Amino acid sequence: MSKNLLNSLDIKQENGAIFLDNERILLTPSAVFGTLRKELIENIGMARVKGFLLRYGWNLGKYDAEKVLDDEDIPSIKDILKQGPIQHMIKGYTKVHTIKTDIEWEKNGEVKSVYVEGEWFNSYEAEEHLNQFGMTDLPICYTLIGYASGFYSTICGHTVIFKELSCKGMGMHECKYIGKSIHNWNGEADEELKYYENSTIVKELERTYETLLQERNNLSKATEISKRITQALINGSDLQSIVNDVSNTLKIPILIEDVHFRDYVSAGLSKDSLETIQQDFTEWMDKKHSDNSVIAYSNMRKIIASQHTRLMTPIIVQKKMFGYCSFLYFEAKNTFPELAYMVLDRLSFIASLHLLNEKTSFEAMERMKGYFLEQIISGQFASKKEILQRGRFINVDLEFPYHIVILKHQYLDDYLKKELVFYEELLDTIVQYFNKKNTEVIIGQHAANTVLFVQFKKSEGKIEQLCHEFISQLTTKYRGAIFQIGISTIAEDIVDAPEYYQEALSALEMTNPNQKVVSFGELGLVGMLMHSKDEKAVIQKAKYLLNPLINNSSNKDTELVKTLYVFLQNGGNLERTMDELALSKTGLRYRLQKIESCLDVDIRDPEVSFQLRLTLQVLVIKGEINLN
Repeated sequence: MSKNLLNSLDIKQENGAIFLDNERILLTPSAVFGTLRKELIENIGMARVKGFLLRYGWNLGKYDAEKVLDDEDIPSIKDILKQGPIQHMIKGYTKVHTIKTDIEWEKNGEVKSVYVEGEWFNSYEAEEHLNQFGMTDLPICYTLIGYASGFYSTICGHTVIFKELSCKGMGMHECKYIGKSIHNWNGEADEELKYYENSTIVKELERTYETLLQERNNLSKATEISKRITQALINGSDLQSIVNDVSNTLKIPILIEDVHFRDYVSAGLSKDSLETIQQDFTEWMDKKHSDNSVIAYSNMRKIIASQHTRLMTPIIVQKKMFGYCSFLYFEAKNTFPELAYMVLDRLSFIASLHLLNEKTSFEAMERMKGYFLEQIISGQFASKKEILQRGRFINVDLEFPYHIVILKHQYLDDYLKKELVFYEELLDTIVQYFNKKNTEVIIGQHAANTVLFVQFKKSEGKIEQLCHEFISQLTTKYRGAIFQIGISTIAEDIVDAPEYYQEALSALEMTNPNQKVVSFGELGLVGMLMHSKDEKAVIQKAKYLLNPLINNSSNKDTELVKTLYVFLQNGGNLERTMDELALSKTGLRYRLQKIESCLDVDIRDPEVSFQLRLTLQVLVIKGEINLN
């Protein structure tokens, strides 16, 4: 057949016609086809070009199959099917190597099913795609696939679909294909069948118009919702009313959560439904993140849990993650309306603006409270009445008992040295902690220290325990800083705040790496001495007792004084003193002997050690010696 076909090639130069098998043909370079293919892809897109070329190939295959069926020289269906690859090669499409052909027959002699495997070498379509676009990720011999499908379908009397498994256009040496009767694909070829539907330009335009109309309607509705919620934000509406509006308009439940997925605002949900959704989502997270890692989703995403689906997007405030805004569906849902994406994106933006406004207002109020506290501590008000009146302006009742707490921090890491940024973060942390404890707090700064006015009820425990827990949380969160706290005794009268500030300051001076929280009440006699009327006499007496040791060195910051202080603070324990001072036992013993020699005392004598410790504490509190 192939030799007869080639022998039938007839070129009539005088009238510019070429005939093959009594049929006029055209000789066109494959590069021209490649150029046409490129133009089509760039103008109507790869998806439409794929459908166009598959249908084009199908019609070529169908046409050749009908001609072969009319040829009485070919005795059987199996022989007729072999003509497909022959036609491919004769016309220059590709070289074909058929690996396997299985045909199942009906009793009446018709083809029941067919299965074909093979390879194409030197596919003109793959070569031209490589020339025009370079390597591809997917098979692209659409014309060859369409041809084989059309040829086999026409011969077998039922639909046969071919698929390309690998392609020269993907960098392979050859193209590999399989072909099966449609009923043997078991639905795997349904997507391919859509491309063989003959979609006219009019239908394409109708679909495009419908799509554009839907997009216009979505845009119009999204714009209307956006304008409404933006105006609501400008008018001062709270986030709850804004979310209610969007939920009622779209008939979709909405949930806004913080970064730990705790509900912040919700709409369109009953209390039971909200609890069910939260439990369902918690179970989903436990399965997906069993390692208890910190979860942060930075882009809009779909989450399908067992009892609900959520379309979720992050809420960002000043480049920091605040939480998430979600549209909720009580069924498994793989796709969402375009309107949902548009409105969710806008709602998350409005939520960000609202939260930023709240944050700014909160920070302004806290700064005002802080300045007010500084004025109280500095004694700038003429009367108690004036202080109480100002307190009412900021919704704080100053007639309840209170403590003054001073928080001191030191930096270890350079990144924490951005003081303003760090202080803002610290302010947020303090407020969140005391709010969680249902404790009223005013935060200010005085003399480079962070000062807290804390109204703590005795029924809720001890202020010392509250501060221990707080400093533990701070140390965990800010690993690059060291925190220490001094606490005053409980105060009844706001006018006495300056005195209680001094108490907290005295307590702060007695903190050390091993004792980060000290209350003034713990100081006992030291506290009484430092708040006695004859303060100068106390300091003079303390200096007199330690004078031989201080004068033994060139300055007050002596290692001997520090060694004595640490030794006494550790109750005379050598091991703990060695660890804190990083000294050997021999080195420590040498220093202790020298101290005893200078002072002419036995520092292990309980009465002597008590007097020395008391003396050192007085001088440390008043800044007469510096042990840091």
